[in-house]
Amino acid sequence: MVSSDLPAPAGIETRDDSDFMRLALELGDRARGRTGDNPHVGSVVVVDGRVLGYGWTGEPGQNHAEVSAISSAERRGHSVAGATLYATVEPCCFVGRTPACSATIIAKGIRRVVFAVRDPHPRVNGCGAAQLRAASIEVVEGVCVNEVELALGHWLRSHRERAPETHLVREGQ
Repeated sequence: MVSSDLPAPAGIETRDDSDFMRLALELGDRARGRTGDNPHVGSVVVVDGRVLGYGWTGEPGQNHAEVSAISSAERRGHSVAGATLYATVEPCCFVGRTPACSATIIAKGIRRVVFAVRDPHPRVNGCGAAQLRAASIEVVEGVCVNEVELALGHWLRSHRERAPETHLVREGQ
């Protein structure tokens, strides 16, 4: 699939932040169940309303969605400098099994980053956004937050609560 094959959501004539975030959410669903302890994140790189690249989180140790989207654009011959990057979750800011996504975004000259929810991982949780802002990148948080919270609910809860998910049952039921 090439970038021009990515349609706008049905009935949409023009695209805005929420349209691109919904596309990122759809892309993230492609990774559902295959990301280990990472969330199934989707990402899209856009310039002037045109999708240049897209991606989703790979298996543990493989690229996160943001780096996949940047690589996708570059493989197609596009520079991502000055672009807007959409990601369903805040870009990570530490080196683990992969390099920090925030460092890659900064190095590539992305000018604007839009994400739905902060990454509740204790080594991220606002750090990715702070690093981007410190590099003079515009950061927009909270776009399509309800939809992303629903899609990533289990992963978000498990990281926010730092405890296994349990279900309460009323006595007698």
